[in-house]
Amino acid sequence: MHPLLEKDHKQLINLLDALDKCISTGNSVNKVHKYLSDFVALAEEEFKNEEAIMETYKYTEIIDHKKEHADLLEQLFVLKNKLGSGHAPFGKDYMQLLRRWLDGHLFGADSRLDKFLNQINVNSNKSDS
Repeated sequence: MHPLLEKDHKQLINLLDALDKCISTGNSVNKVHKYLSDFVALAEEEFKNEEAIMETYKYTEIIDHKKEHADLLEQLFVLKNKLGSGHAPFGKDYMQLLRRWLDGHLFGADSRLDKFLNQINVNSNKSDS
């Protein structure tokens, strides 16, 4: 993974793992809500960073990529608000949904962005030689 993306991706995965562990061990709704809130905040930050990178390097798939980000954030906000107001339990079904989305995004849209960024670096390095 390109260094510009790798750190944020690792943080998202680590926080999702912590959320999963929190649910698996039967922690309180408040603790689960805190982990979910942290995940949402980190996802927002990571998406903004990623979108800034895409704009800087004139990434051609930016519109579709940003739409994926917006769609996930919308789902996360709804879920977080439901959990916060006590209207929805947060369990393994939601974790599977989050993992499927994150895996799909990382190995789909972000993988294409990674390839694009690496191609730019290869071209830059060749011209520096």
